[in-house]
Amino acid sequence: MKKILETVFHYVEVVCKVLMIIQVIAVSIVVIGRQVFSKTPAWGEEITLFALVWVAMLGSAILLKNDGHISVTAFDQWLPKKVIRVLDLISYLFLMFFAVMMVFYGFKLIELTSRNVLPALQIKSSWLYASVPISSIGMILILIEKIYLLLRHKDPILS
Repeated sequence: MKKILETVFHYVEVVCKVLMIIQVIAVSIVVIGRQVFSKTPAWGEEITLFALVWVAMLGSAILLKNDGHISVTAFDQWLPKKVIRVLDLISYLFLMFFAVMMVFYGFKLIELTSRNVLPALQIKSSWLYASVPISSIGMILILIEKIYLLLRHKDPILS
């Protein structure tokens, strides 16, 4: 499973990089259009929003995989390793619950927005909100691996 997750998240990182490039180009075109030509393309703000939302959501899954989220570790030096493991497990279980709720309500959000269309891009706005359940499914897979490694007494950070 680790190999599959590594491969999948390699491609997720590539998608994020491409979306960031698209976002920078779109924002540059909008700014230059507004400042130089006093006219902006209609699609500029929508494609920037689309890229921003997808990068933020997919990026949160990547950060979870790489343990890049902010965490409070001030007391870790004084606590026994068993206590830290239990606290990590509780943290992962809370994150799992949150991710499951995001999948459930993310699909409801997609259903609610399936009739709306982004006017400039002419795509359903549900494509914008699909980032919520998709990134949450990625988080769930990562959390399953982290919980498995924690219960097998392997440090998820080092493996």
